[in-house]
Amino acid sequence: MRRGSIAAIAALCWSAALPAAEPAPGQVTVVLKFVKRSSAAAATLRFDPASCRVCTPVTTPLYNADNPRETVIALAVPRRRTLELRFTGPRDAIRRVLLENGDLAFRQDRDAIVVDLPPLTQNVITAAEVATHIVEPGMVLRFEHADPARRAGAYATGRFPETERLAANALEFAQREVIRELALGEEAERRDLGRIQVMGFDTNAPHNHVDTPPHIHMHLRWPRNAGTQIGHFYLGPDGLLTHNLAGVSGVPDTERRFNRGDTFTSVGPDGKGLYFHRITSEGWLEIGRPAGRSCLIRPVGDGGFQAGAIVQCAGAPARRLTVKDDIAKGMLTVATDDLVETFRYDPDNGEMSSPTMPPPATPSNYVSNEVADLPPS
Repeated sequence: MRRGSIAAIAALCWSAALPAAEPAPGQVTVVLKFVKRSSAAAATLRFDPASCRVCTPVTTPLYNADNPRETVIALAVPRRRTLELRFTGPRDAIRRVLLENGDLAFRQDRDAIVVDLPPLTQNVITAAEVATHIVEPGMVLRFEHADPARRAGAYATGRFPETERLAANALEFAQREVIRELALGEEAERRDLGRIQVMGFDTNAPHNHVDTPPHIHMHLRWPRNAGTQIGHFYLGPDGLLTHNLAGVSGVPDTERRFNRGDTFTSVGPDGKGLYFHRITSEGWLEIGRPAGRSCLIRPVGDGGFQAGAIVQCAGAPARRLTVKDDIAKGMLTVATDDLVETFRYDPDNGEMSSPTMPPPATPSNYVSNEVADLPPS
């Protein structure tokens, strides 16, 4: 693989990237999540077509689901219409109805549930996702909660990828640590390059997002997504990285394979490299600036990343990271050396419940306009 070929394609596709597909005229797709009162509830629901004669079930694979946690139903509904949709099923079996990551009003009506659907102008399909988003300057970390009770798609049967998911947990937060240390998010924001997206992989295949084999991401999402180079850093069953498959979003036939030892550089809309990734011969991960400092992420101990990660950046002390996700409690705990962060979230959808910013200062307080000192690059 020639170094820089993905970068060259990305630089050319600012205006050439394919536009997102438009919904069918007059209709949009909606996915609703019906959260069960208990895992033992036999809350199989069915859409009552008499409540909306122009609404039709969507049969796209993995857009619908039924598991111990929830029933997920996809429908094609008329665009920009206020609807009351009826679903037949066991009385009092449902405690919430979710659209995206928010609640919809619903009520019991004899042997059915009636849901108030707001007018929709576009497809709304992500209700089955269960992920927590941590937003910082120039970046967002999307932490997926791997729940065996929701397993679907490629992970529906066989060995559940627990080792790979634990490794992804540690690597996601290790990448966040590198982004902070090298001030990559602040630079992306300052130069209007887009936003850095740190992600892992789903195990419940929401809206047919099969997300296999297990992997992690750290891509720079360009404005309007045009030109975004998306790398998939794959994890083996030993919790180590194997290779990276990267391509340009919306541009077919651009995927390239980067093996251990190969360098993959992410470039911005200005054609300049912002950072690079290199999987080492051991299956570890190096991230750095093309002409500056770099950081090595290696496992805690002699095995894979499932036990945690050590981040060693040039000119800075090594930091040890461990991650624990308690899905039942909705509590994500991240330990960086002796510093422990606790992120509380809604187990039904992953929505963060911990505070994300302080309350505003009183009007008479002085507010500094100075830019905070950034670490050297």
